[in-house]
Amino acid sequence: MFRFSCIYLYLMKHLLPNCLLIFLVSFLFSCSSDSEEPTPEPDTVAPQVDFSIAGSQSSNTDVPIVVSNQIEISIDAKDSGGIAKVEAFIDDQKVGEDTSAPYQIIIDVSNYTSKQPSTNKFTDYILKVTVTDTSGNETSKNQIIHIDNELPSVTNVTLTNGQVIGGDTNTVTFNVSDNEGLASTAIYLNDELLSEIVNELYEVNINTLDLSDGENNFKIEATDLADNKTIHEIVFIADNTGPEITLESLMENPVVDETLLLSPEIADEYSVIVSVEFLMGEDSQTIIEGQTAYQWELDPETFTTGSASVFIKAIDNLSNETIAEFPIEILRRLVTINIPVDFFNPQTARLFVFASGMDGQLLDIERIYDDSTIIKLQTDQETNGDFEYILTFAEYITGPFGNATELTTVQNIVPSTLPEMNLKLYKRFSNQVESYILQTENFDFNDQLAIIGEGNDYSGFFYHDENGATGEVYIEKLLNVDNSLQSNSFYLALNNLTMNEYSYALLDSNISPDLVITPDMFTSQGVDYRFYEPIMNGQAFESSTITLHGYFDQEEFDNNISHLIHSHGYGYLPTNGIPYFISDAFTNYKYSVRINDYFTERTGEPEASFTPVDWTIDYTFLNNQIDITKSGIGHTVGKVSLDTDAPEIINGLNVSYRWNLVFDSQEMDQVILPEIPEEIQSWGFYTIYENNNLKVQQVEIRGYQGITDYDAYLGSIIRESKFPYTVSPKMESKFKSLSQGYYYRAPNFLLD
Repeated sequence: MFRFSCIYLYLMKHLLPNCLLIFLVSFLFSCSSDSEEPTPEPDTVAPQVDFSIAGSQSSNTDVPIVVSNQIEISIDAKDSGGIAKVEAFIDDQKVGEDTSAPYQIIIDVSNYTSKQPSTNKFTDYILKVTVTDTSGNETSKNQIIHIDNELPSVTNVTLTNGQVIGGDTNTVTFNVSDNEGLASTAIYLNDELLSEIVNELYEVNINTLDLSDGENNFKIEATDLADNKTIHEIVFIADNTGPEITLESLMENPVVDETLLLSPEIADEYSVIVSVEFLMGEDSQTIIEGQTAYQWELDPETFTTGSASVFIKAIDNLSNETIAEFPIEILRRLVTINIPVDFFNPQTARLFVFASGMDGQLLDIERIYDDSTIIKLQTDQETNGDFEYILTFAEYITGPFGNATELTTVQNIVPSTLPEMNLKLYKRFSNQVESYILQTENFDFNDQLAIIGEGNDYSGFFYHDENGATGEVYIEKLLNVDNSLQSNSFYLALNNLTMNEYSYALLDSNISPDLVITPDMFTSQGVDYRFYEPIMNGQAFESSTITLHGYFDQEEFDNNISHLIHSHGYGYLPTNGIPYFISDAFTNYKYSVRINDYFTERTGEPEASFTPVDWTIDYTFLNNQIDITKSGIGHTVGKVSLDTDAPEIINGLNVSYRWNLVFDSQEMDQVILPEIPEEIQSWGFYTIYENNNLKVQQVEIRGYQGITDYDAYLGSIIRESKFPYTVSPKMESKFKSLSQGYYYRAPNFLLD
């Protein structure tokens, strides 16, 4: 019997806790001996047991404990011989076991019925914990439990998923209820405790100013007495930022000199825009509500010039406000100059246009480049009332031996009269020419012969040796930069000065180098010999000249691609009047007649007589200022031409200049040359200007048929860069020239 007990104990060691192994080993050694010690008494003492349920403070087993859907039991089991196992039972059904200390059993009771349907009362369940020691002794302890599987209810939450809120006051209300009772209600904002409600006032405030714009998490965590927990989470949008305002038109160019429609892009990522207001400084201009398109027309004429700010204020439905400031400079537009493609002359080193006050002070300057298409000149001066200004184009051409400056000035411009100028391509030729020396045959050189060819892009003349035995025709063909402005035919006029006969020949502009000029190429058919009479009205006749041009078609006429028919002058008055030849080879005509200091240019065939205008003109020039004395009615435009007779040597270079100015002849008795801007003071002529050494070649006053005043001249001729004869068929002038009896024309791309 003793040996069986030893074997039994040996076999049971694997069932005992590790803490008894050393004792058992020693005991087995003693059992294996032939000791005659007495047999110990069997273990009949039941273990001690106590337990607690997590979340429960009650120690009274007769009072039911309300548990949730999970029970966590901590068991305190003691026995001198050791604990074999700990078991848990609900209504005698085993629901858990643990065999090692510390003893803990977790029971899932979510499938148990909480209440009796008939009475709606809790069902009494008996939770029993049984402890068995290593000798098989058992001790049990019971506890009545009520199983509560119903979660707290969270309802009527006034904050919803995706709701946009903003500001420091956003009250959120809700209801929390439970079938038995609540233990706690905690509110979290982005997982941080915002509030713990200890009464039944379920209300919290969200201050979005402490949050980042965009998504945020609001969580209600309700726990009942059975530790059932309900979590109600809402993702809302915090919006503390006003709408975003973009206005590229003012960001790219803050200068405003014309009516500008402001159409800002206004967007709000989270909220609805309810109001947009435009302000100029502190003054509200317009408020737009309930719309999605926001526009305001900024008319700079209604504001004073200078620095200012446009403010745009946008408000969303959360009262978030954005105010965007756009600093601007309000100027007055003087003129817009439209420049055609290929206008810029490659031979020109620099080309500027600048505006000046009538006192000559600079208002604005812009450089014209080869790719310029539009130029705008502005001023910060008020341009209403009697405001006028001066516009000047300045062109600088340089070469290896010197430089030349050409200036063209238009004075007395009212911005409203000339708001825009449309420049056009003008005659421009390359430095290269094609030259032809054509042989002649069968001409009778006993008579004095002259061949003259002069056109838009060609010139020619007849010359012969000293003995007059032979002759050749020399023709020089200019190469146009713009091929659209060229002559298709060359007109050669043959004058037999001995016989006072006139004939002409037409040559194709594509001249063959081996072409031979013969008399039979010329014809007098359609040639007429005419006279005109100067009617002097008691004035003394001194001299007169006539120049007659023809055009082969309307396109040539419109673009001034002319061909010289006749040009001659007389220092005496012939008996029958001034003679000239005219040919019917042309469709259109333009001519000019000068009689003493009277000059007229007209279209059509020359009239039979001319009467000089009853005007007078005189001037003095000092310190770059022209004082003008004039009389008469009917003139509208004055013109001043300055030019050097011959290039001046400055710093070893040949320097030349030409400056043409037009002005209102009815209003102006004094013409002040505009001051030269710093940008062009390095040009060679500036030394001459600065030293008051400019030379006036001619001053004149003009009248145009159909053009009643100077403003009409600006609008009809200068605005579109038209040739005056295409607008007015008759121009008359009274001039005073540095060279008596010589009319100084000096045309350029803008004038004449």
